Amino acid sequence: MDPWKILKEETVFEAAPYVRVVQQAVALPDGRTVDDFYQVHLNSFALIVPVLEDGRILVIRSYKHGAGKVVLSFPAGFVDEGEQPDDAARRELMEETGHRCDELISLGRYVDNGNQRGSEGHFFLSKECQWERDPDAGDLEEMSVETRSVEELDAALDRGEFGIVHSAAAWAFARRHLI
Repeated sequence: MDPWKILKEETVFEAAPYVRVVQQAVALPDGRTVDDFYQVHLNSFALIVPVLEDGRILVIRSYKHGAGKVVLSFPAGFVDEGEQPDDAARRELMEETGHRCDELISLGRYVDNGNQRGSEGHFFLSKECQWERDPDAGDLEEMSVETRSVEELDAALDRGEFGIVHSAAAWAFARRHLI
């Protein structure tokens, strides 16, 4: 299957660095054109599923305004300009949990909307994470760092406790490596 060809692209809204909406004119492989195809570009992010030396997994419990409720999630945040996604994952792990990791296993790079794009996420797993210092996220959110077993996280996923597709997907990706 051939990709669509972008004939023209214009930014119609921008609130840098968080969101940019573009209108594209695209040519489809069958020759048709669409003059008003919109995409939303949100910041890229890195997310890490951190496993401690004893096999328990670090999670964060916090209120997420997009979900409108308290959810479980994994350390995650924007990839800063010029920063590599793996470095962003390590930084977020340290900021949000006070833990460090050595080796990262890439779980993939995905966009969260097949046509309108949304955000691009870089997902990682790290085993044998070690505590180094108290967390200092500097975020707007109140958060608590907690640990769960593999079985407890499977049950949390079944109960919908993640509440954010990025963390639910990250657990599904990581789970294959923790069998």
